[in-house]
Amino acid sequence: MTPPKYAIKYHPKSMGSIEASTLGLVVAGLVSVVLIILAARSLLSGSPESLPAPPITESVQQAAPIETIEQVLESVQVYVSAEDYPPAVAILKAALGKYPLDADLRFALVDLYMLTQDFSLAYEQIVAAIEQTDGVDAKSQFTAGTLANTIDQPEMALVHYQAAMRGDPNNADYPLYLANIQFKLNKLDEAKASLAIAARLAPDRAMVWATWAKISLRQNKLALAQQHIEKTRRLEPHVPAWTILEANIQKRSGNPERAIELLSALSQDALNDAESMRLLAESYGMIGRPEDAASRMVDFATLNNESAQAAFDAAIWLERAKQRGDAVLWGRRARDLGHARAQGWLDSLSD
Repeated sequence: MTPPKYAIKYHPKSMGSIEASTLGLVVAGLVSVVLIILAARSLLSGSPESLPAPPITESVQQAAPIETIEQVLESVQVYVSAEDYPPAVAILKAALGKYPLDADLRFALVDLYMLTQDFSLAYEQIVAAIEQTDGVDAKSQFTAGTLANTIDQPEMALVHYQAAMRGDPNNADYPLYLANIQFKLNKLDEAKASLAIAARLAPDRAMVWATWAKISLRQNKLALAQQHIEKTRRLEPHVPAWTILEANIQKRSGNPERAIELLSALSQDALNDAESMRLLAESYGMIGRPEDAASRMVDFATLNNESAQAAFDAAIWLERAKQRGDAVLWGRRARDLGHARAQGWLDSLSD
């Protein structure tokens, strides 16, 4: 397939650690929104920043077709540079009515839908674009897989990542991301086979060994999980997700004190996550300190004051710490925020 000649230009405001967000904290899903945008196809080029934005006239709103595809893409880029996406989408959709088989237009629409976080529409368009081409472009298949996982279609993501591997068998990303999807689908033997390929292509890639650690943890092979996470952290010692994964392994291995030590060393921002806070609370509970667990969960619920689950977790730990009055208050807060179990739990306290 001839690669697209143009690229929609955008500048993500925050990139963060792609691999950490991809892995998640313990057994989280594959991809973040940031990863989707970074993995997207680049399709429009030029320097439209120097051009004045065209007025949004009725003809633009109706997206009257422009004579050439190049003019369409140039006009679209002007709006994208101004972060004015609806007219850009309208122009591309009208142009596709005139040039329905043009892959550049369809891929540009994929990028625009990703910029506006309309991931379902982006996935529909990239599937159509792939069908219109020979279907073996690895980058397009990779982006399609990432989008499929984002809209909770992991089985389709698996198909796309496998196609990406066939299109470019020397790119370590493709078997690595495939392994994470296979892990998500609990296809552990297949995930290990994919990881073996990724490890051969990129032996110093921390995420490869973190994924091995996840698989070993799920299979309750705790010593092996510890070996893999130690290698991960030697390669990337400052990634919070790897620290949290090691803390989970330590807790599961019967070392809650070490789990607490690891988690307590993280910044507040890194620890401000429901799964990691639950891990910390459970570790405190294992050493007979429910009051410390309750205190940390209350702090977390206060920071995340619209989270019904955080409020309910705070109530649970307060009750375990024998702070019944505060537990009831947080239980009521969870109920008012819509937690499905909160009222039944409150009723059980009076039994």
